[in-house]
Amino acid sequence: MTEEIFAQDGTVDKFMADGVMALFGAPLDYNDATERALRAALAMQQRFAQLKAHWSGDAAALGLGIGINTGEVVVGNLGSERKMDYTAIGDAVNLAKRLESIAERGQILLGEGAYRRAQAALPITELAPRQVKGKRELCRVFAVD
Repeated sequence: MTEEIFAQDGTVDKFMADGVMALFGAPLDYNDATERALRAALAMQQRFAQLKAHWSGDAAALGLGIGINTGEVVVGNLGSERKMDYTAIGDAVNLAKRLESIAERGQILLGEGAYRRAQAALPITELAPRQVKGKRELCRVFAVD
C-alpha cells in the first residue's frame, strides 16, 4: 500500500493497527493533492484485490476501506523534546479517520472538502448523511463509484 502512496507523491505519516495514514500536499504542496489521494486510493484497492486473490481461509474475507478528506490542518514536527513526529492534526484529519472507520470493504469514502475538490475527477455518489464520532451534526459523506 505504501508504494501506491509514494507513486502519487504522498507521505506515509504513520501505521495505526491495520491502517496507514498518508498525507498528500505536505510537506510539498500540490494543487492536485486530493486527486493524488484518490489515485492512490484506487491503486491501493486494485493492489489489495490482486494480493487477496492469493489468500485463503479467513484472510480471503478481508477488505480495504479508505477515508479521504481535505481541509485545513496543522502539519509539522509536533511533540516534545523527548518524542517528536512529523504529522498532521486537525478536524480534517479526524474526519478522514472517521470515514475510514465506517467505510465498507472495497469502499472509498470522501468528506465534503475532498468531494468539492474531486467531484469532476471521478464518478462520486452522495450517501445518506452519517453520524461520526466527535461530531454533533450529521456529516455529508460521498462514495467513489
